[in-house]
Amino acid sequence: MRWSDLCLICAGQQELVANIRERGPFDRSHDYTRVLFCSACSIGELRSFSYDGFVVFGEEDEVMVWSSVLSAPDVDRLRTAFTCPTPLAGICECPQHVRAYDTSLRVNKTRLPEYGPDRHSPAGRTTATLELVDGLVEFRSVS
Repeated sequence: MRWSDLCLICAGQQELVANIRERGPFDRSHDYTRVLFCSACSIGELRSFSYDGFVVFGEEDEVMVWSSVLSAPDVDRLRTAFTCPTPLAGICECPQHVRAYDTSLRVNKTRLPEYGPDRHSPAGRTTATLELVDGLVEFRSVS
């Protein structure tokens, strides 16, 4: 578990439900898209994380995190409907992992501040849901 996988509300440890895509960790870069769940708060999250140690100072932040809230029922549906037998394999290129990643890119996510009280607040956070399309889980933004 990494610091960025902490709950949006209580800052406690979240369960890794699905590792949609992961590159790294390498010495100077690490990217992932994951579905996390905090059982204490009963809230799920679609989280995209990026660490880029090659960034020029002042160009952009080295660490960026984007987040969208998922309901507990959506997380439960993901657990049963995700068709890959290894949902935590972020390097998997099966149709389910590819579809989940492709659709997660289109979901509106809120960029989280790296520090401060707004980092652990669901206020103003976008919400996502999931649908089963042709037998595969897809992520959608909630209007």
